[in-house]
Amino acid sequence: MKEPKAKSSVLHKIKNVVFAVVFVLLGIIMVLTITTRANGGTPSIFGYSIYRVATPSMTPALEVGDVILVKECDPLKLKEGDIITYDGTEGDLKDKKITHRVVEEPHKIGDDYYLKTKGDSNDFADPEVNVSQVTGIYQQKLVFLTWVYDFFLTPWGLLIIIALIITAFFGEIVNLFRAFTGDLPEDENKESIEDIIERIKSQENKEE
Repeated sequence: MKEPKAKSSVLHKIKNVVFAVVFVLLGIIMVLTITTRANGGTPSIFGYSIYRVATPSMTPALEVGDVILVKECDPLKLKEGDIITYDGTEGDLKDKKITHRVVEEPHKIGDDYYLKTKGDSNDFADPEVNVSQVTGIYQQKLVFLTWVYDFFLTPWGLLIIIALIITAFFGEIVNLFRAFTGDLPEDENKESIEDIIERIKSQENKEE
């Protein structure tokens, strides 16, 4: 008689883990979506920021859709060949985060230091970049986050999210439906809708 309860407990734990993973992935997607579409003000954690490549200017090194990790740095120590992210201030680049390669190291012009950058697939270099515009230096691609972002924003990805949510709450949905229709088996303890809601709240408090 105890075996069904044990199996039920295991299934309940698996359901909670799946549900938690879905919400973590959704949280990651929300953060990526907000930060990559915002003009500046990208949140930084321990000096690291996450961006999503929006143009093909750095192909083949960086492809459209790649999620990349950028670390804060001392812009005066940048070298030719480094890939950096900076705040665009002129022309088509104004108010955008640009990730391009350094083609000319920091040099002094007047009282300030500037450097030059260029997209690997672009024909011309960008306008001079003041070192104060530099956000950080490119570290690596985040392949898993790129996959998560791409997959869960597709129709199939959204359907899977919905299916997982329904699966996570399936038992409670069935109980609520049966309580509304009065179709509870005679050998089960009949619960009112209020009892079911109270039981759900009690389970959530225990899990917290």
